[in-house]
Amino acid sequence: MAKVNLDYSHKGVFTRRGKEILGAVEIHLSSPCLAVVSGSSGSGKSTLLRSIAGLVEPAEPRWGLCGRQYQQGELPRWRSRVSLLMQDAPVLDGSVEENLSFPFRLRYAGPRRFDPQEAGRLLSEVRLDDLDLDGPASKLSGGERHRLSLVRGLLWSPDVLLADEPLTGLEPELADHCFELLRLYVQTEDKIVICVLHEHRFSEMADRRFRVEDGRLY
Repeated sequence: MAKVNLDYSHKGVFTRRGKEILGAVEIHLSSPCLAVVSGSSGSGKSTLLRSIAGLVEPAEPRWGLCGRQYQQGELPRWRSRVSLLMQDAPVLDGSVEENLSFPFRLRYAGPRRFDPQEAGRLLSEVRLDDLDLDGPASKLSGGERHRLSLVRGLLWSPDVLLADEPLTGLEPELADHCFELLRLYVQTEDKIVICVLHEHRFSEMADRRFRVEDGRLY
């Protein structure tokens, strides 16, 4: 497996009125790496992940992966390799299985194919094996949506997985187990994971630790 190198920087993220939301950022990570981002509410953690994913427009951004630089017009391809699990874990209209398989129908899926057996294994790992795959995803609870999002992210297997509070609503034992799944993904697949988490114990187990306070990355 080829080593993954992530190089991301920007000069700042601003509102339309020019107010700075997040200051200058420069991040260089090499796989295998599990990085945890912490910080108080509203400090800019989600903005950081969204800017890395190319979902906001920072000043003078530089998106680099494995030695290749990506331009603004190449962001769909970038996001096929650098994927974000959003904080509210949104679901699409349709069944649970459709929510797991939809990324594999996208233009930049390449040779990736949805694997129902692997999906079943991961659902079992996060204790969702009793879900009706044909049932509507809209009926899932918040904790179930977060676990479904985590399974979808691991199935997609991006080079860099960005996860914004992926363990929200989970009991401590289950949260620990899901965090361990992320660690295994990093180690066995030689990938990079950057996740926003508040619990101190997760930061202690991370390979790299970042903190965002008042729009500054430390």
